[in-house]
This record gives sequence, structure tokens and C-alpha cells, in this order.
Amino acid sequence: MCGPRALDSSQYGKVLMKVGLALIVIGHLNFIVGAIIHGLVLRHVGRHSLHYSVTNIIAVASSILTISCGIVAIVLSRYLKKTTLRWATLLLSITNAVLSAASTVGIAVSVVMTVANGGRTLLSSCTFTHLQLIQISYECPFDPTRIYSTTLCLWVISILLDATEVVFSARCYVTVLRLMDVQLCRKKKMKIRITIPVEEEEEGLNGRGSYNECV
Repeated sequence: MCGPRALDSSQYGKVLMKVGLALIVIGHLNFIVGAIIHGLVLRHVGRHSLHYSVTNIIAVASSILTISCGIVAIVLSRYLKKTTLRWATLLLSITNAVLSAASTVGIAVSVVMTVANGGRTLLSSCTFTHLQLIQISYECPFDPTRIYSTTLCLWVISILLDATEVVFSARCYVTVLRLMDVQLCRKKKMKIRITIPVEEEEEGLNGRGSYNECV
């Protein structure tokens, strides 16, 4: 953030308003996707795979925090001079970015695990052991038809939403830093040393000897 400020004071409100609305929309979408994933299959396989449940909880918590961050950003856009709102938005945005990044990594690991074992973890609560019998078996607490592809698609959507949360949270964080006029780096001031010859110095200073000045 070195160099001239990128925005005028009158534009901070518009930027924060747009970022806040985007965070609210993305947070609601991610919350809905997480709720569908949990209600569809994870509530049945949570006791068999703790990683799936923890990852889904982090994703839902990230979506709730995203919505909160968006609301605070919108409020800050109306009251730019409120120091408390500035710090609240700053802390929420950086926390949400970290949590969304963790959720992205966790869901990506879930996708890799599921693809690696061919979806057997998702069907661990069912009594049959052969995936070829999935179309004719009814010994399952949920409908196993296309559950593998549906869950993977929802996880991919959740990864994209989490990544978008990270981007907009970082945008909100940088905007608030600029609003607070915080510089992450400083330009070094150059010093020029000027040496005055002895002859000129004797004429101007009555023979006091040479001296150096720093500008």
C-alpha cells in the first residue's frame, strides 16, 4: 500500500457498500449449500467420518461470519468516521478471510478423500458393500441414488463460494486500511551530503573550518 492513496474519501462509502452486499449474498448462498449438504447426507455419515462433519461446520460458520462482516461493512459505509466500526470491520474481514481459506482447504481435502475411496465413505451408513447394488438396495437411511455426484457438485460450489469469500474479505480489509490511512510500508528519505570547500567556508564563516550539511 505504498504510493498515493487509490481512493478519495467520498468513494470509500460506495466501495464498502458494494463489498458488504457481495459478502451478504455470497454468505447466504454458502450457508444454503452447506445446509443442503448436511441435510442430504452428512448427518447420516458424520459418525463414520468426523472430517466431513468438522469441515461442514467450518463452512457454515464461515458463511455466518461472512454475512456479519457484510452487514458491518454496510453500516460502516454510512458512518465512515466511527472508529469502533472501522476496527470491527477490520477484525471481522481478516478473521473471515482466514476461516474461509480453512474451509476451502477442508472441503478440497474432503473431495480428494471421496474420489480416492470411490464414494464408500459417503455410503458407510448403508448395509450393502457393493456399489453396483446401489440402484436396487433400500437398506440405507437416505436415497443413495446419485448421492456421490450430487455431493461432489455441491462441494465444488462450496469451494468456489469460499474462495470468493476470501477475495471479498481481503478487499474489505484493504479498503478499511486505506480508510484508516494505514501504510504497510514507508518510503525511505534520501539524504544528500553537501561539502563546502574550505576557501568558501573561510570567506563566509570567518575561518571556522569545514562543515557538512544534510538535506
